[in-house]
Amino acid sequence: MNVNEDVKKFNIWSGTYEDSRLQYLYFDRIHKGVLNLVNGVSAPVDLLDVGCGTGRLLRKIRERWPHAQLIGIDPAEGMVKKARQMMPDSTFMVSPAESIPLPDISVDLVFSTTSFHHWSDQLQGIREIRRVLRPGGQFFLADIAPLPFVLRFVHRGHGQLRNQNEVRNMFEQAGLEVQAQRRLFLGHILVTSGIRH
Repeated sequence: MNVNEDVKKFNIWSGTYEDSRLQYLYFDRIHKGVLNLVNGVSAPVDLLDVGCGTGRLLRKIRERWPHAQLIGIDPAEGMVKKARQMMPDSTFMVSPAESIPLPDISVDLVFSTTSFHHWSDQLQGIREIRRVLRPGGQFFLADIAPLPFVLRFVHRGHGQLRNQNEVRNMFEQAGLEVQAQRRLFLGHILVTSGIRH
């Protein structure tokens, strides 16, 4: 599936996305798992969610850090429109990960959950995230990364799935130091955290 078809699919889905059973069966559990891994981050000022969809993760983040400036980007205009309706006090922009419309060193914490396999240029997306992170800022990437024995059964049309070593290498190539890699959801989801020095 090419990027335009992917975005078109998510634009169509945006109208019913919040009502999908996948939200509480799958996405909410991943969001909770990722947020549980965020330790020692004291009151970040600016937070970014890359591939934010309707802002569901950002709504959970607002409960944890109510005074933070929350920013979401997503290439699907329908998702961004819905996110703006649900969180009018936050900033949402239509944009892919590969060209984040923010200044250099402008955010403290970046999240991306289950969108990475949709990015057209994953390394460039991580480079953009490093660019907007402040020194000491962290990036938490959670995406589908089946264990090797499962990978051969996964539908290849499901975007660009990466294994643990490939994700680590991309973080390092982009200039982020990998702090940890952990698996969630019976090993199906890989969370990689990195820091910009």
